[in-house]
Amino acid sequence: MGNKHPFLIGAHMSIAGGVHKAVLRGAEIGCTAVQVFTKSNRQWSYDTDFSEETKTAFAETLKNTNISGTVSHAAYLINIGSPKKETEDKSVKALAAELQRCGNLGIPYVVLHPGSHLDGDKETCLQQIARNIDAVMQDAPDNVWLLLETMAGQGSSVGSTFTELASIYDKLKTTRNIGYCFDTCHAFAAGYTFNTQESYTNMWNQFDTYLDLNRLKAIHLNDSKKAAGSCVDRHEHIGHGEMGIEPFRLLMNDTRFFGIPKILETPKDSPEDDIRNLQALYDTLTDQHKQEIAVHFPKRDEIKQG
Repeated sequence: MGNKHPFLIGAHMSIAGGVHKAVLRGAEIGCTAVQVFTKSNRQWSYDTDFSEETKTAFAETLKNTNISGTVSHAAYLINIGSPKKETEDKSVKALAAELQRCGNLGIPYVVLHPGSHLDGDKETCLQQIARNIDAVMQDAPDNVWLLLETMAGQGSSVGSTFTELASIYDKLKTTRNIGYCFDTCHAFAAGYTFNTQESYTNMWNQFDTYLDLNRLKAIHLNDSKKAAGSCVDRHEHIGHGEMGIEPFRLLMNDTRFFGIPKILETPKDSPEDDIRNLQALYDTLTDQHKQEIAVHFPKRDEIKQG
């Protein structure tokens, strides 16, 4: 294949054995981008750095593979919009540490679930999120962006509409290095449908109007177990959920997004699940685009035959 366009695609990978192992795992199945948790997503972590050995191994592994897009996902425990002061304080401290860790590793993007108001007031939550983003970004590394993820609207979570995310952005005192991660399952569950060229174009026009496409820095590629507008966050394998394959065909062939890391967060019992989902996405590309990008999934033929 040629390499006329960068094409960043991959999956969330485990850091078991060291953060550089996530890069190796991604490279082994043909990824050109990976997403990681820099620390356990089930524990509060306030460490801000890694050993020199860890940082060197990560940098060298990136240099020696085809992985050129890296993204971190902030721990799910973090809720900077929580009405509970203890949780808010822990969340702000943990998010600040995550940004520092990514700066030290050279990971340019941290994806964050904006927050949940629980039994509190939504508008107060949005204001609190903006205030806490201002606080953590004040001392954040210059080489790291904070990406607010589009949410499904489940429970009391905020950020399921472009207008809610825009409301957070408009409340910020500084917008340096603030961007967005678009999650296909979340957007669909929140009520955005984009399975025709017209609806797809209209949705991205809305995104651009409220949020600015130039601030879209990562995409999560997930089908949905639940129907559009259900507000239920349940990821499914590509083409096997309520979304079907057409939204992914439109997105995968949109050259505006070729250079944006596109990350699978689909169910995973083994690496073969990622391979099958990567293959399903690859198969949506036009023949022309297949010739213009440089990706190769080593087990593609084996999976097809199996």
